[in-house]
Amino acid sequence: MKPIIAVLFVDALGWRLAGSQPGFAASLPNRREIATILGFSAGALPTAFSGSLPREHGRWLMYRRAGAEPTPFAGFDRLRWLPPRLRRSWRLGQWLTGHVARRGVRGYFNLYEVPRDELARFDLAEKADIFAPGGLGVDTLWDALERRGIRWRGWNWRTPESESLEQMLACIAGGEEDFLFLYTADLDALLHREGSAGEGVRARLGRYDAWIREAFAGAAGRGRPLWLYVCSDHGMVDVTSFVDVMARLERLPVRRGRDYLAFYDSTMARFWWRSGRAREAVRSALAAEPRGRWLGREELAREGADFAGSEY
Repeated sequence: MKPIIAVLFVDALGWRLAGSQPGFAASLPNRREIATILGFSAGALPTAFSGSLPREHGRWLMYRRAGAEPTPFAGFDRLRWLPPRLRRSWRLGQWLTGHVARRGVRGYFNLYEVPRDELARFDLAEKADIFAPGGLGVDTLWDALERRGIRWRGWNWRTPESESLEQMLACIAGGEEDFLFLYTADLDALLHREGSAGEGVRARLGRYDAWIREAFAGAAGRGRPLWLYVCSDHGMVDVTSFVDVMARLERLPVRRGRDYLAFYDSTMARFWWRSGRAREAVRSALAAEPRGRWLGREELAREGADFAGSEY
């Protein structure tokens, strides 16, 4: 009988974390550590779904510098006229998030703590649904499934994890699909809150382990083989120290927005220079910091993140 191919894609379920839980996924004996790409999920997921490098599918980090094309943040520069407290308000953030979505963004994004009046200088890389055919602009797993006429069903961050897991079990036990895919980011969120030793993290790994056993039992009950793959896009490290890049640069005579453009991700600071003076000042201020380094063009090329337009 034709097997069911099922993929449980758990965001942030790294190799070390999966191996740290005794007996986790014991029914899956074939294990292999795989390398991810430089950066975060915004680039790793498109690479996993397409086999293409960031420079080929065009996505690397959630935010990139705005170019000539209109962005979902057009007009947001006028927010600078609002009082600072209002610009930082949660209610305004919620309204702006909905406004961006109403402008046609179907991909995942978060405004985080990006200064609201600086959003107009940036663009979102993931405007389309990367979990659907045609969502990447390059050939993907979803495009191949459609092209070959394979019966499939997928779940992603739009559906609560508990519902997705339950629905996927039902499909394994009695559905007509030949390929099933479930992506969940719940573990990633738990790891950010608790760290790798958190009780919630351990409990969630136990939930996945029990789900895997149920999946095999459901397939066995109908006499259909199950090929189950559990994988991830990256691991997670616990925070033991931090580097306050912004504080180092606030004391400089050059200013963000006026002399240079900057974007601060969780483990990466990116700069676009408007003058050689600004470039020299920032690089000199960060030269004494041993817990960071500059990424050169050769390294970016090796990582597949060398973009001709320097938009990232």
